[in-house]
Amino acid sequence: MPLEEYFAINGGNELFGKVELHGAKNAVLPMLAAGLLTKEEVVVKDCPYITDVSNMGRLLAEVGANVLFDGRNIRVRGQACKGALSHELEKVMRSSMFMLGVLIATVGEVKLSLPGGCKIGARPLDIHLDGLSKLGAVCEEKDGVVFCHAKKLKGAKILMRYPSVGATENLLMASVLAEGKTTLVNCAREPEIISLVELLRKMGAKISGEGTSVIEIDGVKELGGATVKPIADRIVAGTYLGALAVCGGELVLNGIGKNDVRSTLFAFQNRDFQVYDDGLSLRARATRRKRYDELSEQLACDVITGPYPLFATDMQPVVCAVKCFADGVSRVKETVFENRFSHLFEMKKLGADVVIDKDTALIRRGDLYPGDMIAKDLRGGAGLSVFAMGIKGESRVYGAKYVDRGYENFEENFKNIGCDIRREPVKKC
Repeated sequence: MPLEEYFAINGGNELFGKVELHGAKNAVLPMLAAGLLTKEEVVVKDCPYITDVSNMGRLLAEVGANVLFDGRNIRVRGQACKGALSHELEKVMRSSMFMLGVLIATVGEVKLSLPGGCKIGARPLDIHLDGLSKLGAVCEEKDGVVFCHAKKLKGAKILMRYPSVGATENLLMASVLAEGKTTLVNCAREPEIISLVELLRKMGAKISGEGTSVIEIDGVKELGGATVKPIADRIVAGTYLGALAVCGGELVLNGIGKNDVRSTLFAFQNRDFQVYDDGLSLRARATRRKRYDELSEQLACDVITGPYPLFATDMQPVVCAVKCFADGVSRVKETVFENRFSHLFEMKKLGADVVIDKDTALIRRGDLYPGDMIAKDLRGGAGLSVFAMGIKGESRVYGAKYVDRGYENFEENFKNIGCDIRREPVKKC
């Protein structure tokens, strides 16, 4: 259970050191699913050691693929032989949805329970299912279970009502083996999608337009093996930058550049927060002044989440944490998920000055003090941890297992750069 462990964080330390960034969770997971589109071997390199990645490997093995974890490289070989997935794995990770596109394209059928993961909003699959239906699949949902089957997929023009990242990726993977041409309109444009297309193209897919709102796919009869290294995790990078913004110090993030975290830097950058980029790594410095409120006064700003290239919703909880140290009022508007402010209620318990009005939060620094907080989801847990790092004294963030879904060795990596943090089990009565 997620509340079996917590992070004990004694905040107030400055952060110094180097951080190695590995493949992005949101790029690696669909890439691994794409390994089912061929009988040949697909190798995804530099994968992070996180629970979502290990669970995805278990899902692929369950439907018939051979999956080998070779250090940070994951090798997937062999197409699926069945379309039914384990309910136990589905309910703990949203990424089981990536099996929709690949199983329809290869096995011709799929049965899965509505995916689990973080409870941050409705997150329906209607855009996925509507697109698959236009490709020729018969889709229905009953009692929380999705059934899809198709004898043959045929290319089509698909207009998505919203630029959903997951739906764009699912429809990409379904259409590469469909007969004829598919045009996806109002696509998501995230860098992780471009990374997926890089893999599919290496496998022999014919795709153009990635990174724009219109992607065209000419279906091929079969795909081959490939090896690819995904982009680095911009959300993990942004989390380190958020911690630096509230703690002060200097960090070098290897494997990422300014352009990868441009919107995050907009939220954090000020005269006391400088960032330098050599193309291979990013160096960030936050100067903590003698009067800490002089630094925090520079941090207030307005943020609106939205589809790329707007501000990433996954970074919103970390931004909220940083804004809790600002004297000026920051406005954070969440437009992607309707239930993604649970972390703010926990921050309020520790003195944060927060007012929530529907989809908008007004945030400024209150009289902050250490205490206990409960994470309800992955990114919220990261945001609460960053918040605790800026408060002198020991705080506890319950729900460490949520954070493990997207952050590798969270406490050890932060300890290595100066944070006083440890993982503790919840004592049973």
